Amino acid sequence: IVLHAHRGLGTGEPFEGGVATLGTSAATTVPVPQVELADLTGDNVRDLARDPQIAAITLPMPLTMIGPVAEETEASEEVAAAPAAIAWGISAVRADTSPFDGAGVNVAVLDTGIDSSHPAFQGVTLVEQDFTGEGNGDLQGHGTHCAGTIFGRDVDGTRIGVARGVTRALIGKVLDGNGSGSSEALFNAITWATEHGAHVVSMSLGFDFPGLVERLSQQMPVRLATSRALEAYRG
Repeated sequence: IVLHAHRGLGTGEPFEGGVATLGTSAATTVPVPQVELADLTGDNVRDLARDPQIAAITLPMPLTMIGPVAEETEASEEVAAAPAAIAWGISAVRADTSPFDGAGVNVAVLDTGIDSSHPAFQGVTLVEQDFTGEGNGDLQGHGTHCAGTIFGRDVDGTRIGVARGVTRALIGKVLDGNGSGSSEALFNAITWATEHGAHVVSMSLGFDFPGLVERLSQQMPVRLATSRALEAYRG
C-alpha cells in the first residue's frame, strides 16, 4: 500500500452554530491522502521512500470486526428487562443532558454497511459506497447497529441514537458479511469519506494481526511470518 500526500483539501469549521470548535474558525488546507495498491520490488520501495510526495509504504493487512463478547448465562438467571424509554448508552455518555444533537455534522460510518430500510434511519440521507465487492447493504448487522447508536432515530418509543440531529451520513462498507476486510479498502474509504465532507469517522474494527500471521505461515516459517505481519502492523 502506497500512501501519497500531495493533494490538499480546503476545509472550514466543521462544527458551526456555536458547537465546540476544533481550535480555529478560519478555513485551512489539510493534506488529503491518496492510496494505491502496487506490486513493488525492494528497489521500488527504496526509490519511493526517497520521494517527498510519498507519505508511507506498507504491506496490506486484513481487518476484522470488533463485535460483542457473548455472555454465558444460565437460563434460570435470565430476567426479561422492562422496555426502557432510553438506551443505557445514551445516559452513559450523557447525551440525554447535552445541548448538542449533531445537527450540521456529517458522519461517516466505515463498517459492514447499513440496513437503509430500518426505521431508525428515516429522514437521514444515507450516501452508501461499497469497498468490499459484496455490494451495498448490511449482511452482518454490525454496521447498522453502530450507525443506530450514533444517529438513529427513536424506535418504538425508545431513544437509541446519541446524535439524532444528524441528517446526512456516509456509509462506507469496508467489512463483508463475515466481518472481514482489508486495510486497502479501509484507507480508500477514509479518503472517500474525507473528500465527501465527513467531520467524524467511526471505525469499529481492528487490524487482524493474528489472522495475517496465520495466513503468511502457510507460505513461510512462523517466525518470518510473524516478522512480516509485525512490519505490516507497524506500517
